[in-house]
Amino acid sequence: MTLTYDILLIIAVVMMVSAIITPLLNGFFRIPKSVRNAINDESQAKELQPVSIIITPHENAKELEANLPTFLSQDYPVEYEVIVVAWKGDSETEDILKRYKDHPRLYSTFIPETSRYMSRKKLAITLGVKAAKNEWLLITDIECTPLSDQWLKTMARNCSDGIDMVYGYTNYDEETSPYRRFERLHTDIYLFREAAKGTAYRHNSNNLMFRKSLFIGQDGFRGNLKYLRGEYDFMVNKYAQKGRVALELNHLGWLKEQEPTNKGWRNKHLFYMENRKHLKRSFWHRFIMNLDQLALHFNYILILTCALYAIITGNWLLAGVAGAALITTCVLRLIIAKRALSIFSEDISLFRIPFYEISLIWNYLSYKIKYIRADKYDFISHKL
Repeated sequence: MTLTYDILLIIAVVMMVSAIITPLLNGFFRIPKSVRNAINDESQAKELQPVSIIITPHENAKELEANLPTFLSQDYPVEYEVIVVAWKGDSETEDILKRYKDHPRLYSTFIPETSRYMSRKKLAITLGVKAAKNEWLLITDIECTPLSDQWLKTMARNCSDGIDMVYGYTNYDEETSPYRRFERLHTDIYLFREAAKGTAYRHNSNNLMFRKSLFIGQDGFRGNLKYLRGEYDFMVNKYAQKGRVALELNHLGWLKEQEPTNKGWRNKHLFYMENRKHLKRSFWHRFIMNLDQLALHFNYILILTCALYAIITGNWLLAGVAGAALITTCVLRLIIAKRALSIFSEDISLFRIPFYEISLIWNYLSYKIKYIRADKYDFISHKL
């Protein structure tokens, strides 16, 4: 069927308008000014507060040996302690902690082997909270390491009367595959925007400060203890209040995390699919991300469909418009992505970005299929 000139003109105009507008429906484009300001903020706290750092290693003796010294040697002029809560019976971890038993900043304890019917990770964090001497607590994972000895000072500068929680940042090390680093940052930017503009939804990093009184006063992980993963997600979703969460994104406050195993990467996605059913504010978070993906795919499908029709019918003018639209889309998306990657110091080849953006939804669907086929009791500590 041959289309009339007027219809072809309308299609060409719609295609070019789509090529210009849809790249703006993009989390990378919507980075709030407050997020950029948080990255560049180098101000100093007038008065630092005592802090307790809580780490809960499990079969991470190698990481504990490598990273524990970086937590114990922070340049912090006020009292701070490092609380390590490990699994009883992990002999390698116990041997490492024995070597530090006389360190004035270290306190260690163990989860009983008989603990059942609850997430042992959440139990470990709860024991660490109860053991802490200070009001301000900072939880992280031993697979992470501070980029500098200013990490604690940078995070703690946000501890003030009007703040209950400090939302920090963690990125993967340079050995991690570019796609995984891209996907993590892509997710983080949506979460940063929600934390900056509204009420924080969840936390995709392993770098979180909060008040002990907040955790104890609202019964800690009560309501989600049976879910094996999602400690940071559940805490932020339960305790975050609009205007009382500080974003700490300056590079001195970053943690570097080692690349997860393939199993760990897969489980991160599958467990989130289970946990998000129990998180508040999940609909709007997913709505915005899905809208952006819909716009991205609509634009590419429109361009490719028009290009294919133009080639079949020999309409080279329409083919030229389709080519111009494709170039416009790619150039705009690359400019926007380059700006975002630069802000967060991510070194990822720009030529991979269009393919990574397109693959996000398809990777998500592959994990969705795996989740549907999984035994749902794998995501909880016991059957009800």
